[in-house]
Amino acid sequence: MKERDTLQNLIKYFGWTIPHLPEVKLNKLIYIAQLYHYTNYGELLTGARFFSRSYGPHAPAISSAIKEALARKAIYLEKSRTSADPTYSNPVMIIKSRGPKDKLSTPCLNTVRAVVEDWGDKSFADIINYTTRTIPFLSTTFRERIDLTIIDRFHGLKHALSLSQRERIHKFVEANDEEVGQDISYSESCPISLHEVVEIYLALQGDSPEKIPSREYLGFYAPAVLKALSVDVGNEKIPEKYLTDIDNAAQLTHELINSMSFRHYSSRVALHTGMLLLKRSGYFFGRDALEDRWPQGNDFQTLREWFFSTALGPQDTRIQG
Repeated sequence: MKERDTLQNLIKYFGWTIPHLPEVKLNKLIYIAQLYHYTNYGELLTGARFFSRSYGPHAPAISSAIKEALARKAIYLEKSRTSADPTYSNPVMIIKSRGPKDKLSTPCLNTVRAVVEDWGDKSFADIINYTTRTIPFLSTTFRERIDLTIIDRFHGLKHALSLSQRERIHKFVEANDEEVGQDISYSESCPISLHEVVEIYLALQGDSPEKIPSREYLGFYAPAVLKALSVDVGNEKIPEKYLTDIDNAAQLTHELINSMSFRHYSSRVALHTGMLLLKRSGYFFGRDALEDRWPQGNDFQTLREWFFSTALGPQDTRIQG
């Protein structure tokens, strides 16, 4: 009963605060609210089960909740148009609320206010662009349930790479000499974000940075990637004297390869991630670095030697191990 009431209250709140709210937009906003709430408070906002679909996260239970809210006269539908110009728009039914009569808890209210502020006036295309680049959606196989709770909370969980950031990652994968800026990172210990690792994977698959990720490429094990990104180079696996950029890149690559988090190209994802880490420290690589000389092992020492022999320093001088 409580879960149903929460979902009803969310529908009424969004119907009251967002002027143009068709059901498809409401569905995505409730997913965003779920993601925001879990990131901020460590618990789910509603028990509605979201699934990976062609146009992003979708919860079938929301349709039933809308019908129930209509029957209770808590909301009503109003015909509207997708554009101010009737020649180029289609009529659509939008959700209107008679007012958020039921009180929301303070944490819940904080969450939905943030969602309205961030996304209430955004186009549906913008919302799709965001939700289909969030980690919970990308890490879930097509048609499977999206389970946020298997991912440890981190600062960047509710973020997504912008189109320009995604394009830079794709250019980097295509040609290692491209400039790559500093993007969001989930921790201070590693300047590479989980989002960027996943985008490297999508780029290697040949996916387009401006389109919804192809359904056949969805699904990877996010907890293992997060664990690899959080590796401390000062632990017992690496002697304390190894505190160079090369050591960081080798250890990160080693951990990512061992995680086997992606169905395809796991080793290439790991190597490109290590190379990206070094790019941000001023190193660069030849265009065909991986094709000319693939590392002959996945252990830390072999990878360290490979980076030493392959990476070029800021002054275009060959690094000596």
